[in-house]
Amino acid sequence: MPRINRKIIIVGTGGFAKEVTFLLSRIENYQLLGYVDDNSDLHGNVILDYPVIGNTDYLLSLDEEWAIAIGIANPQAKKNIYKKLRTKSNLIFPNLIDPSALFGLEIEMGIGNIIMANTTFTSSIRLGNFNMINIATTIGHDVEIGSYNSLFPSINVSGNVRIGNETSIGVGSKIIQGLAVGEASIIGAGSVVIRDIESKTKNVGVPTRVIESWE
Repeated sequence: MPRINRKIIIVGTGGFAKEVTFLLSRIENYQLLGYVDDNSDLHGNVILDYPVIGNTDYLLSLDEEWAIAIGIANPQAKKNIYKKLRTKSNLIFPNLIDPSALFGLEIEMGIGNIIMANTTFTSSIRLGNFNMINIATTIGHDVEIGSYNSLFPSINVSGNVRIGNETSIGVGSKIIQGLAVGEASIIGAGSVVIRDIESKTKNVGVPTRVIESWE
């Protein structure tokens, strides 16, 4: 049976969109058309040999089935884009998983997750939708991760951790076992988390401390 190349468009044109382009070059059966971005100044530009073809309204005009990758790291922006596009049933949001990712036992995922190179998932792990799990991040046993989170490279999440929704965790951070990370929080790069993280707080340091909070 011949292979079918699924057509795909990346939303976004920044650094993470470039990383998704790299990821797609490593996954068979995807044909990348280009990027969309709501910054009209970028339209017509070429990024990594692919054009910026329009804004997100362009996706709403498509009638055929297209795969969409949200190549944006900002959690709230990811959520807003999906809310705009989800009404179009011909737009699908596949999980994109690098071939080098190590998947263990009982790994469950929703839609739109982007799993980059050299990541590790051990066992009994649940992910919601539209999470970014970036290069060389490890996820331990019995971890639950909500939706619209961004985990940057080389993060270590120990077993039995619970991560809510719309949280960003910076490069090289470590979260010890059994902790809870609240909603819409930020953990700065290189942090070591040894206690629960409250929702809507910014946390940095070794160990982490709260430096900012918001409603």
